[in-house]
Amino acid sequence: MKKALYIIIFLLFSSCYHTKNDSRYIMTDVSETLFKIGDNSLWAKKNYDDSEWSTQKIIPKKDKIFWARKEINITKSPDSLQVIGLGIHSFGAYEVYWDGIFIGRNGVPGNELKREKIGTTNESFIIPNSLLNKGNHSIALRMSQLYEKKDTRNVYTYILEYDYLITYKLKDTIYINILAGAFLLTCIYYLFLFINDKKQYTMLLFSLSSLLFFLLIIMEYIKFYIPIHYSSFILRLKVIGVLTLLISFLVPYYFSIQFPFKHFKKLIVVYAIFLLLIYRFYSHSFDLTALFLSQMMWLSSTMIISYAIYKKQKSAIIILIGLILSFIIYKISIYDVSLFVSFSIISLCMFYLLSVKLKDQRVAFEYSIAESTRLKYELLKKNIQPHFLMNTLTSLIDWVEESPEKGVEFIEALAEEFDVLNQVENEKLIPITQEIKLCKSHLNVMKYRKEVDYIWEDEGVLNDKNQTIPPAVIHTLLENGITHCSPLNNNTMKFKLSVKSTNENLIYTFITYGEVRNKIKNKTGGTGFKYVKARLTESYGQSWEFTSNSINNGWENVIKINNI
Repeated sequence: MKKALYIIIFLLFSSCYHTKNDSRYIMTDVSETLFKIGDNSLWAKKNYDDSEWSTQKIIPKKDKIFWARKEINITKSPDSLQVIGLGIHSFGAYEVYWDGIFIGRNGVPGNELKREKIGTTNESFIIPNSLLNKGNHSIALRMSQLYEKKDTRNVYTYILEYDYLITYKLKDTIYINILAGAFLLTCIYYLFLFINDKKQYTMLLFSLSSLLFFLLIIMEYIKFYIPIHYSSFILRLKVIGVLTLLISFLVPYYFSIQFPFKHFKKLIVVYAIFLLLIYRFYSHSFDLTALFLSQMMWLSSTMIISYAIYKKQKSAIIILIGLILSFIIYKISIYDVSLFVSFSIISLCMFYLLSVKLKDQRVAFEYSIAESTRLKYELLKKNIQPHFLMNTLTSLIDWVEESPEKGVEFIEALAEEFDVLNQVENEKLIPITQEIKLCKSHLNVMKYRKEVDYIWEDEGVLNDKNQTIPPAVIHTLLENGITHCSPLNNNTMKFKLSVKSTNENLIYTFITYGEVRNKIKNKTGGTGFKYVKARLTESYGQSWEFTSNSINNGWENVIKINNI
C-alpha cells in the first residue's frame, strides 16, 4: 500500500513538472483557426488575405478538399542547435505548409477512399530554423475528412522543442503504465482468491474494478504510443465513456456492500438509472461525460461513507479521508493525470476496506476454530473424566460379578464407543451413518450403566455422501436426552432420528421420547449446545438453524442446514 502511495505522489509531482516545461518551451501566440471549402494552392501563401474565411469548420461531402489557416507570432528565435517541432491535433488527412513552404504530410488528402487508413490524430513535424525568425508566420493545412464528418473538431497546434514534443507524453506514459500494471496484477490476484472462495463476493467486485481501472488507463494513454487513425478516435472515446460509466457504478456499489444500509438495493438501481441518463444526455461531449460520471461516483461514494460514519461503522472515517484527498488532488492537478491519481486513491480505499473486512473474517474464523477445538476436547474429557470412568467401572464390576458374559459385552461396548469417537473427533464432517454408529455404541454402554432399555430408530437415512454432519453433534444431543429425561413407566427410553433432504436444505430432527425432568427451563446454554453451535458454525458459517424445545412426550431438536 505504501509503494502504491509513493507512485501516486510521484505521478502528481511529475505532472506538475511537465506543466512547467510546457510553458517554458512554447514560443508562439496562436490566432483563431479559419476554414474554407475548395482547393487553391495560393491559400498556402504567408500573406494571403483570409479575412473572408469562416471561423466555423465546415466539412464538405465525400472526399473534397478544404483548407485551414492560422496566424503564428514567433516571440523568440531559437538557438542554432535547437530543433523546433510543430505538433498538430486534428481530424482528417492533411498537408502542412509553413509560410507557403511544404513541411510535411499526414495521410493523403482528397484520396482517402483509394488508400489504406494512414495518418494519425496527433502528428509532429520539424520546422527548419531558417523559417523561424521573429515575427508573424502562417500555418496552412490542405485537408480532407472522409470519416467522422459529424465531428467538427478544431485544429490544435503546438510549437515546442522537437525532442520534447515527441517524448514528454511518453514519460508520463511510463509511470502511468506502471500504475496500470499494478491494477492488472491486483485484478488477477483477487480473481484467483474469489475462484478459491466464491463466498467472498467483495473480492470479485474489487477484481472487476481493478480490471476496469486498468482498461481505462490503457485506452486513455494508448494514443501516445500506438498511432490511431482519426476514424478510430471516436470509437476509443466511446470505449472510455463506457468504462467510466461502469466504474462510476461499481465503486459506490462496492461501498454499499461493505457498508450496507436500508433499501440500498433500490437506491443502487435508481443511481444506475441516473448514471445512464447522464451518459445518454452528454454522449455528444466525451469530456463532459467522463467529468460528470466521475463526479457522481465521488458524490455517491461520499454519501454512503458519511452515512456509515453516522452509524459508527468501522474504518468509515479513513475511507472518507481518502475520498476527500482524491477530490483535492483532482482539483489541483492537471486533468490527464489527476483523474487517474484520484481513481488510484479510491482504489486504495477499496483495498484497505477489503483487507480490514478479510482480517475481521479471519479473526472470527480462527475464534470459531479455537472454540470448536476447545469444546471438542471438553466433550472428549467429559467421556473420560474420573466421574464417568468411576461410574462406568463400578457398573462394570457389578456386571462381571453377576454375569461375566454381560460384563464382557459391556467392555466391548465401551471399547467400541471410544474407538469410533477416536476415529471421528478430528474430522470436520462425517457421514450420518458413522454418527449413528457412534450413538448406538454409546447407548450400548449406557444400557449397562443405567439398566434402562434404550431404543434407537431412524428414518430417511441413506448411505449418501451428501448426508453429512459435524462429528458428535447427534451424539451430544443424545447425551443431553439421557441426562435431562427420565425413562417412561416401562423403563424404556426411545430416540428417533429423521433425515429430510430437499434442494434447498438438509433437515435433521432428533427426538428423545421420555419424561422431561424440567419442562419450564429449556437447556440451551450448556456445554453440549455450545459445542453443537460451534461445530455447525465451523462447517456451514451462518447457513444453518438450530432449535431445541420440549414436546408433549419428550424433547425435540431440529438442525436445518441451508444451501448444501
